[in-house]
Amino acid sequence: MRLGIKTDDVFLIELNEKNQLVQNLFLEKIKKITKKYSIDVMLQDGTIKKQQTFDVQKIDNLYKNITEKLKDWSEHGISQTNNEDIRRNFVKLVTSVENYQILLHLSIQYHVLLFYQTSYEVIKKQKELADFMDTTKNNEEKLKEKSDKMILEKLRAEGYKKLDTENLFDIFFRDDKIREKIMNEIETQTDGELQKIVQHKQDLLKNLDDLLLEVYQIEPVLIDETRLVSGEEGCVCNIDIEQIENNQKTGSFDSNSISVAVKDKIRIKINEILESLS
Repeated sequence: MRLGIKTDDVFLIELNEKNQLVQNLFLEKIKKITKKYSIDVMLQDGTIKKQQTFDVQKIDNLYKNITEKLKDWSEHGISQTNNEDIRRNFVKLVTSVENYQILLHLSIQYHVLLFYQTSYEVIKKQKELADFMDTTKNNEEKLKEKSDKMILEKLRAEGYKKLDTENLFDIFFRDDKIREKIMNEIETQTDGELQKIVQHKQDLLKNLDDLLLEVYQIEPVLIDETRLVSGEEGCVCNIDIEQIENNQKTGSFDSNSISVAVKDKIRIKINEILESLS
């Protein structure tokens, strides 16, 4: 059962009020650590502009501070998902009270934008890459044509008759020995020129990638897990209480069956979350 749902249960109403305080405190923390500041970034054309960002390291620092205070809670470390331009930093903690389990899920989701560092090295590497592409373009195309022709000839020599460049992948995928043999011969006959060109191009691109700068954007608002999964910016703060029977979570939750002593222990655990955010 997730705290925050509408209910007439007196005990759950009390916990819902505490849950609201927890969410408010967490949101205030998120607003503070995601406070934006301006930095200089470089666009692809070399233009310098101001861009707002925030310090993502403060997210992990906040989670560490919370988990250190929740000493009797189990957690599996701070996790991060990276889906193209969307990132999510989250932590999940759990504790037990008799045959009840309390789970805390904290998550923050934000977007990542890429710019270049404001460094002359970026312009230098861009020019080097452009010059290299210009000087090797014709040579690379000729080598590719030569390689394709050689592949067809070698395959025909191996017994393949009806061939064109479109079905080469299927043959190479099915026959590792043929692929390795032919590619070795092509590299020998072309002195590895095509491979050298491709490798140098990849090296130049990597050099440019190393000069990229990540900029972070977030709207510090509370969202639910549905909006989290859909990729919206924001933060999640959920508390779930589950009854465990025979090592299995039950689908129902009836506070009337909970003893006064156990209710007091549950209150203490919820208060621990409040204290960790204070």
